[in-house]
Amino acid sequence: MHTQREQIIMKALVYQAPWQMTLEDVPAPTPQAGEVVIAVKAVGICGSDVHGYTGSTGRRTPPMIMGHEFSGVVVALGEGVQRAQPGDEVIASPIFPFGGVGQRRVLGVFDTPGAFAEQVVAHESMLLPKPGHVSWRQAAMAEPLAVALHAVNRTPIPLMGAVAIVGAGTIGLLTMMAARLAGAGKIIMTDLSPHRLEMAEELGADLTINVNERDPAQAILDYTGGIGVDCAFEAVGITPAVQQAHKITRNNGHVTWIGNSARMIEVDMQEVVARELTVAGTYGFGSEFPLAVQAIASGRLSLDPMMERVVPLEEGPRYMDDLAAHRTDIVKVILEL
Repeated sequence: MHTQREQIIMKALVYQAPWQMTLEDVPAPTPQAGEVVIAVKAVGICGSDVHGYTGSTGRRTPPMIMGHEFSGVVVALGEGVQRAQPGDEVIASPIFPFGGVGQRRVLGVFDTPGAFAEQVVAHESMLLPKPGHVSWRQAAMAEPLAVALHAVNRTPIPLMGAVAIVGAGTIGLLTMMAARLAGAGKIIMTDLSPHRLEMAEELGADLTINVNERDPAQAILDYTGGIGVDCAFEAVGITPAVQQAHKITRNNGHVTWIGNSARMIEVDMQEVVARELTVAGTYGFGSEFPLAVQAIASGRLSLDPMMERVVPLEEGPRYMDDLAAHRTDIVKVILEL
């Protein structure tokens, strides 16, 4: 079945240049073979979008439409689509099903149009049904939760082990929840933001450390009887955070890097070698996206407190700018359409 579409004009947030994003009227997308058009209902602002907005990462090519954490309704079909019908309520993985290693095409990244718009195109294989009892905004959290689940899947967390997470942003907080699902005992969160650390406590952290007020390495050594944590997650992506994650991990422990901000960082190689640390990178997700939808549908995760602002699409540029300029430390902004 193929849905014929007349030319439609839609509203979209267009990233024009570093620190410039505007609400524009643009042509709505047309699906190619195997693709569908989705009317976006909710889309989250990701930390990577904020870094892309400042131009610091080079992974957003203006002019373009960002946005990759979303849910919505199928409104049009390309040729040959078998798995979807107009009216389907869906959650979409942002990763297109082609491209070799290091060549993944991702919605809202580089120059692929994303979901900061009234409509977006996705391949039919990227779609999962939205459970009826899950809200649009909760459904939009499936993508960042899948990132956290993937990071935890890459990490050998001992049953009832001690885990530390450096960075209490959305990914850090979701990683805390995922680590708990995977059997972590004590979970420690570190950050610079009192507000985000309060959120971490609300969501179940056993210990929170403001690194502006306490030396996290010493505090964690004290908390773990001088041993350090079994494994640490770095969820910021800058040198001080990586160095902190290594220092707080016990000898023979495991460190997983999730943060993806700075291209180059400084690491004490002798520390990694002499203390036999295992360091692993984690990027995006693989088979974890359906698991994220299942986890949200189960009700076992407390996602609603994290979504501190739910605002219309047109307010996106203001919140993007506030987040980039550190005028706010809101954990998660969701744009609803």
